[in-house]
Amino acid sequence: MLGKTHLAFGFGVASCGIYAADSLSQTPLLSLEDSILFYGAVGFGALLPDIDEPQSLIGRKTLGISNLIKFFFGHRGFTHSLLFVALLGIVLVTLSHFRILPLTVCAGLILGCLLHLVGDMMTPSGVPLLMPFSLQNHHILPQILRFKTGGIFDYLIGFLSITAFIYFNAKPLQNYFLL
Repeated sequence: MLGKTHLAFGFGVASCGIYAADSLSQTPLLSLEDSILFYGAVGFGALLPDIDEPQSLIGRKTLGISNLIKFFFGHRGFTHSLLFVALLGIVLVTLSHFRILPLTVCAGLILGCLLHLVGDMMTPSGVPLLMPFSLQNHHILPQILRFKTGGIFDYLIGFLSITAFIYFNAKPLQNYFLL
């Protein structure tokens, strides 16, 4: 998946979840401020696993770190595993416990990372979810439905995801600004 598709996919799927939770509870799950923090964290988290690729959207901003990670782990290596997400989660929950980071930001970062992995699991390459215990790449789609990064389906998923994000956030934003 392209970086922009990862962003759109993260925003779209996260907004579906927030919308569903809001619909069930009849009250907004997040304030406007928390929504901004949450979606910002989802966006960063949706790009974070690609820090192992110097040419990625996030890799171009962190060249030294990106090159170092790629040298040791390769692209779609450790940063595309559940162990990476679990270790990141431990660090983030610890920071949240000491009130260094809001829990909303921690949840958004973890969700964004997980959605990045899901997105890459739809491509032919897949991801090594169980690394370092297994190097086997995992997929969530049958082989015939997997799409090439940068192909038409990559762009279609991005378009549908950003459309969902706009749709699910238009009404709540109206409520904030019409008060």
